[in-house]
Amino acid sequence: MSRESTTTTGVPGWDALLPWLRAGTTRRGWEASRLDDDCCSPLGDGWRSVVRSRQVHGAVTRVHAELPAGESVVGEGDGHVTRRPGLLLTVTLADCVPIFIADPVQRAIALLHAGWRGTAAGVLEQGLATMSRAFGSAPADLFVHLGPAICGQCYEVGPEVFEALGEAAPSRPAPIDLRGVIRQRALAAGIGANHLTVSTECTLCGDGRYFSHRRGDTERHRGFVGILPKSGRPERTGSP
Repeated sequence: MSRESTTTTGVPGWDALLPWLRAGTTRRGWEASRLDDDCCSPLGDGWRSVVRSRQVHGAVTRVHAELPAGESVVGEGDGHVTRRPGLLLTVTLADCVPIFIADPVQRAIALLHAGWRGTAAGVLEQGLATMSRAFGSAPADLFVHLGPAICGQCYEVGPEVFEALGEAAPSRPAPIDLRGVIRQRALAAGIGANHLTVSTECTLCGDGRYFSHRRGDTERHRGFVGILPKSGRPERTGSP
């Protein structure tokens, strides 16, 4: 799969840095509503399994090992972690921020769904802690990308959102840069500035390639990341 195609947007720079994985965001026009045993054909690369959860705008992050072929929906949660080759992690999106995380040392990956509630609940910090517990991932080794989402000029919210995020609250509704808030949290957690990238694409004021809840879209695009089949380091049977 090309990192940049008519139906997906890849993570800039990861082609060369992390050739053992695939990561990106689907666009309007990709059939995201149905993934069956041939689920991986729209994204290429022969993925065996795809996983997602019922997203609740929280911080629960799930560690995945072997899963059945096709798509699995595994309870509630807004984060996924694995180092199982051939398993594609996905989140559904329509203005929220997809957080892509890759550990080239431990060959582990994570994908997080971050709206303002999830960000306030610590979904980024929980994702990093889960990778550390499960695989020994160190923040300094990680690459993090904040993907397409509503931008800081379009995302107008009330003072209570600023307060929940620990930001100075205005007296009336005002725009907030959610990706900027998450970026600062990533830096505070020990992610290196040279390992941290942020998309400039806006799901609302952009060219319409992504769905936007604030535009009134009911459909969703997907963030995805997976370790290429047969590309991960050897593992014991059953290990995540």
